[in-house]
Formats: sequence, C-alpha cells, structure tokens
Amino acid sequence: MPEIVKRSSINNKYNKFISNEVDKVKDVKYELVGGRKNVIKQESNIFKTANRAQIGSSISVIPTLDGLPRIDRSLVDYKKYHKHVGHAGRTNFMAIQATRGCPYKCFYCDIYKTTVVHYRRSVEDIMDEVRMIADLGVKRIEFIDDIFNVNLKHCASFFETVIKEGLDLEFMFPTGLKGDLLTKELIDIMVQGGTKGMNLSLEHASPRLQKVMRKNLNVDKFKENTQYIASKYPFVVVGMNTMHGFPTETEEEAYETLNFIKSIKWVHFPYMFNVRVFPGTELEHFALEQGVSKKLIEESQDMSYEEGSPTIPFTRDFTKGIKTIFLRDYVLNKERLLAILPHQMRQFTKDELDQRYDAYFPSQINSLDDLLRVAKIKWSELEEKKCLDKTKIEIPNLETKIKKYFKPKKKEKDALNLMLLDLSTYYMKEGDNREYNVLEPPLGLMALLSFINEQKFAKQVNGKIFKSYIDFNSNDELVKIIKDFKPNIIGIRAMTFYRNFFHDAIAHLRKSGIKTPIVVGGPYPTASYTEVLKDKNIDVAVLSEGEMTLSEILKMSLKNNNQFPTKEELSKIPGIAFRK
Repeated sequence: MPEIVKRSSINNKYNKFISNEVDKVKDVKYELVGGRKNVIKQESNIFKTANRAQIGSSISVIPTLDGLPRIDRSLVDYKKYHKHVGHAGRTNFMAIQATRGCPYKCFYCDIYKTTVVHYRRSVEDIMDEVRMIADLGVKRIEFIDDIFNVNLKHCASFFETVIKEGLDLEFMFPTGLKGDLLTKELIDIMVQGGTKGMNLSLEHASPRLQKVMRKNLNVDKFKENTQYIASKYPFVVVGMNTMHGFPTETEEEAYETLNFIKSIKWVHFPYMFNVRVFPGTELEHFALEQGVSKKLIEESQDMSYEEGSPTIPFTRDFTKGIKTIFLRDYVLNKERLLAILPHQMRQFTKDELDQRYDAYFPSQINSLDDLLRVAKIKWSELEEKKCLDKTKIEIPNLETKIKKYFKPKKKEKDALNLMLLDLSTYYMKEGDNREYNVLEPPLGLMALLSFINEQKFAKQVNGKIFKSYIDFNSNDELVKIIKDFKPNIIGIRAMTFYRNFFHDAIAHLRKSGIKTPIVVGGPYPTASYTEVLKDKNIDVAVLSEGEMTLSEILKMSLKNNNQFPTKEELSKIPGIAFRK
C-alpha cells in the first residue's frame, strides 16, 4: 500500500484536520449548506464550501493514488514538446508524478497547501507506468515530485526494482530532492538505478533562516551529501537552489550561502534567486510584519528572479556584489567548467545545452558557444570534443505507440465541451529571455482529463488541453482557439509566479466577448483564493486537488443541459470558492 505521511496526528478525523489547517481566517461566519458547515470570509464577500475533495479523504471514493487512472499520454502532442527542454534540461522525455503534497511547511511555498497530506503511489504502481513509458521507447524519465526521497525505504525500493529488472533508463529529479534526507547508500542505489540528474534545494545556509522559513534543513548533512555526489559521481548533473534577500536576512548570512556554494566542487547548475514576495502568501505576511510595505511588494510583482526586488533587505550595490562574486568565482570559474562540461556533453545534445544555458543565464550567454567565449575556454581545451548525438535520443514512432496504449475516446455529438488551459509558460515574445521559460507537458491537466474520461458520464464530455506558447502564442490566438472550440466550461491551471500573466490573459478573454464560465485551480487559487476572486472575470476557484470537484461541476452542468451550475448548486460542491 502507498504510504501516507501525515503532518500531525489526525486520529482519523481527516476533514476536521483539513478545516483546521486551511480555513483559519479572521472574521468568518458559518452557514449550514447541504448538511455541511460552509465558510464565508465576510470582508471579501466570498462563499467557500467546506472540506477538500481530496484523494483519500472521507468524502472521496478513491482511497489512494493507486486508484487513479493511468495518465493518458495521447491527450497532448509530444512532438510539439520534444522540441524544447524541460526542467531537467533534456528533450524527448516523459514525466511521472509519484506523490502529491508535501509534509513540510516552508513559508515561501504554496505547494503544501494544495494537498495538505503527503501521499505516495506504491512502488509497483509507479513501476507499471515506468514499464509502459520504456515500452514506448522513451529512455528519459523525469519525476516532477517536490521531494521524491521523503520516504527513504520507498525511494530505495523503487530503484532496487529498476536495477533488478535491468531497465536501461535515465531518471531526473529537477523539482528537488531533500538533500539532508539522502544517505550515501541511497545515493549509490539511485545512481546505479540510472539517476543522471537531481536538483537539491538548500534555499539558505543560515540555520536561523532555516528555522524562520520552516524548512529546518540540516545544513551540515546537506553539504556532506552534496560533496559525496559531486566527488564520487561528477557525471550526475546536480542543481542547487538558493535564495537571496529574505526579510531579516543579514549581510553575514548572505555570505554564508555564497560561501556554502563555493565550497562544493562542483555543482553543475547552481542558482541564486532573489526572493520574490507574492501577495496573499505567507511570505508576504512575514514581510509585512518585518516592515516591508505593501506598495513595495506590489512594485516587485513584474520583476524576474534575477532583478533586484525593492523588498530585498540589502542595498542594490550589496546584492550586485554578491551576485558578481557568485558569477565570477563559481559559475564562470574555468576549473569548474572544464570539469563539468565534458560530463554534460556526454549526456546532452548541442541543442539541449544551448537551450539549457540560454535559460540558465538571464542575458548575454545564449548558448554553449557563448559560455565558452565568455569563460575564455577553447573547444580544444575540453576533454570531450562533441556533444551527444541527437540520434541517440530520438524516439521512433512515438505517436503510433501511444495510440496503441491509449485508444481514442468516443464522444456524443452534443457533448459538453471542456477546455483546460495551462498558463504557466510566457508567450515567446513577452518573456522567453526574462525567465526560466522551459516547457513541460501539463501533467496535472492530463491527469485531470484522464480521470474525467474514465467516469460514467465520460461520453458526454469532450475535453481538450491547450498550453500557452505551445498551442497559442498570444492572447488573440487564445481567443481564436476558444471561438473555434466553443467550450461550455474553461478550466485554467494557475501558479503564483505567473499570476499577472494569468489575470491579463483572462481579462483579454472577457474584453474579447468570451462569456464562458471560467474555473481556476492549482497552487495560486488554492493558497490565495480571496486574492484570485477579486478578479471578477473568474467564476469559481477550485481548492486543492481537482478530480472530484471538477467531476461534480460537470455532472451538475450535464443535468442542466450543459449549462453551468447556479450559485445555489455550486454551494453543495465541496472544495470550491466563489463570490456570493
């Protein structure tokens, strides 16, 4: 059975636990609707139904993640995505999600609010999907979990099974492993089992700030494990996330993180992001308590992670100095580059490295050639002379193989049209050179539609998925797609980082005469639904997981002859919020 890692003892009172965790708001009034308590936050005039329609909860018909259908890989065109690198810097990969939620409560993160209990699929269930992907001819598999290794036995068991079955695959963990939970034995098993890339999230080297941000990472253990990987397995492409400019951070603490990075020989892709404070988040509450003004927070919203936000507690000169030392002494260090680039060249094609370094550097360096030029390294100095041959990673007849696994779904002629949009990639002309604009298939929406397509009413719902930049590269193109498809409901996935892009796109739809009901979900609406619903262009916010909630909305719409539920009907659906 998959393990459930609980944040506290809930004594089987799951819904009470959920309410206590996520419904702590001031000045709330309760109304009984459909036999349940429902919360209204009076000052924002928002109606929020009680409970979360979450897998494994007492109101769920699905007790574990193993009960979910296999993600239908035919729902997107992989040919479009395989032209671009994903978060692991590779093309021609497929992603898997083995877990949901996070047992930690880092105050800069919205993910733990999306699923407040950490769930894991069983090793056998994950392996079934891995075998299927391998049978498709895909050798690169990317796990998008926040902390795949939170359960050491589960993690080790997975790789032991891969080794036992002799699967020749490459695994990447670009979203992040918890570095202090690793052991030398587990690292050895992971590498033996095919791990080629991992991202380790330090965030900050200061023990005080580790407590402030509630990450509580063992910095010394993290360092020991990172040094072990870098020295014994230098071919494993290690990334490291750090953050600069937390409220209350001192100059001495800023240097702690810088010196920590410099002590590791070598991290392939170290990051030092400027802290961004988003409205409605816990980090914003902390910043306000420390005297950061609301005005400064609002002014910082359109800045990239590389730009110096006015909310950072340092002078611009100090931050620039730290970043200059980081870039000069570590990132562009010739010894480091001569050590890591040959390993990267054996694993990445030239095009992949060009895309990776274009995304890694904010400007001036847009390719591997640019990097070598700036670092004053000649190709002749490199131990490896050529990058990976692209024919080694090609996947022949992928579309045909996918269709064998996933047969087309028959739909009724008068089926309800459901459009699912992913707005987590900027349009090329607006943001490709400002942010880490890599491209991933929208696995969350694919999981959502795969679930809908297995329900009894599936023939009555015609769902399609569209992603910004891949399927439309402007708001006007999005409007055209909507007018052509004629959806009865539009569902949009939203992340806090892309909040302005998200609201701007929706505003453009309404100005263009699109009146279709819009339902939003994901980390941003879940963590900041009162903020989201200030936008009157949005009809409903789904809180937490979306499978069962969307199913209820669709069933009510089908009963209404494809018309969106009334507010009275919506009030009976758990896990949503909307304006009264």
